[in-house]
Amino acid sequence: MSAGSVSCLGAASPWLVEPLRRADCCLVSDGGAAVVVTSAARARALGVPAPVPILGFGEGQTALDLAQRPDLTRTGAAAAATTAFAMAGIGPADIDVAQLYDCYTIVPLMTLEDYGFCRRGEAGRLAAEGGLALGGRWPLNTSGGLLSETGMPGMQLVIEAVRQMRGTSVNQVRGARTAIVSNQGGIMHTHATLILAQ
Repeated sequence: MSAGSVSCLGAASPWLVEPLRRADCCLVSDGGAAVVVTSAARARALGVPAPVPILGFGEGQTALDLAQRPDLTRTGAAAAATTAFAMAGIGPADIDVAQLYDCYTIVPLMTLEDYGFCRRGEAGRLAAEGGLALGGRWPLNTSGGLLSETGMPGMQLVIEAVRQMRGTSVNQVRGARTAIVSNQGGIMHTHATLILAQ
């Protein structure tokens, strides 16, 4: 991908390592969050007002050592998504909103390609053409993601997906009935995928 296709946060930000500018990299910060996971039957018995079903989940791994990875533009996202989509019985075309780990602007683009939302090398264009905006085909990181909201990777994205499924997000996607969440661990050597429904 070219530097122009990666950086969507402005050319005024200084370069760190081309093609990434300072605004393309999230700050290291800490926070706390929690979710309660239980069975549908228990949620009904407890009178949970708006339970959000988990349709599927998966995990994928690559080599911890960067030098041993066959391709630095791929992560464990493809394996994690294959498992999650199979468990959910749906595919990328059935997803209404995405909350994807974005420690760098390039990471959600790589994830979208690994998940099958677009072909390899096309995620930058999908973003540039508005496909990931609130009114786009797959609204992305509607609470701001790691780059704009907070550095609580994973939990923050799950919580925003839950808000979207409950219809309570500040940036609610109209008619959203399914959400996909991604997370990366370590030096992007482990990947988790979660699919939620309304």
